[in-house]
Amino acid sequence: MRLWNLSSLSAIVLFSAGTFAPSFAAPSAVTAKKCMHLSYIAFPYKRPGAVKMTGDRRAYFKDCLDKDGNVPEPQPATH
Repeated sequence: MRLWNLSSLSAIVLFSAGTFAPSFAAPSAVTAKKCMHLSYIAFPYKRPGAVKMTGDRRAYFKDCLDKDGNVPEPQPATH
């Protein structure tokens, strides 16, 4: 008779219960490209050193990815 150790048994239970799969999916390349494009419309590129950079573009990009690209198209920034 073979004895199962606890880790093998729990792996079988988790796999059979369907909880072994990741709980989130990575964004598609199309979504990432769209979000990057929209983030540069909302926060255009500025020459490094000309202005103090903030995390606004990165925050917008992350928010867009979290919403799977379903964000309203931003208005271009005026200078």
